[in-house]
Amino acid sequence: MANPEFEELVMLYDKRLFNAMYAYIGDYHLALDVTEEAFIRAYRAYGRFRGDSDPFTWLYRIAVNVFKKGYRKERRRTELLMQHHETEPPETVEHSTPETQALATERAGLVRKAIGSLPEANRNVITLRYIDGMAYEEIAAATSVSVGTVKSRISRAKRMLAEMLERDI
Repeated sequence: MANPEFEELVMLYDKRLFNAMYAYIGDYHLALDVTEEAFIRAYRAYGRFRGDSDPFTWLYRIAVNVFKKGYRKERRRTELLMQHHETEPPETVEHSTPETQALATERAGLVRKAIGSLPEANRNVITLRYIDGMAYEEIAAATSVSVGTVKSRISRAKRMLAEMLERDI
């Protein structure tokens, strides 16, 4: 039986949750699978959702748990297979030259690689903050840590990224 409230929730958050999982996992198809499974589990648990947190925070937590419990091994296999292949098309900039497009693509690849090599906790918060635009409080709720821990992890991730990118650029 359809639930109009849940259908609205899916319409509001499906792309955002997929984007968050894609940034978190780094594999397009795996992110689709995790997002789909997260919505299935959220549907089953929707009657127990109390509304104490933002719905996206609740969905994100479910999706991360889905990934951690069932897909982590598959991600490692995918990383090994895709190690030397770029899975995203280069972003095109209007009126740019092939050289500037190539440079932008290379830099974007280096940044993605650097983010992907961060420890999971740091990668998670940096993605939520700068890709998903979440506030510190939302990140704290989604990751079940304090706001101070979120700020510390973001600061540490920025330092680590700066060091990695300084070496590679």
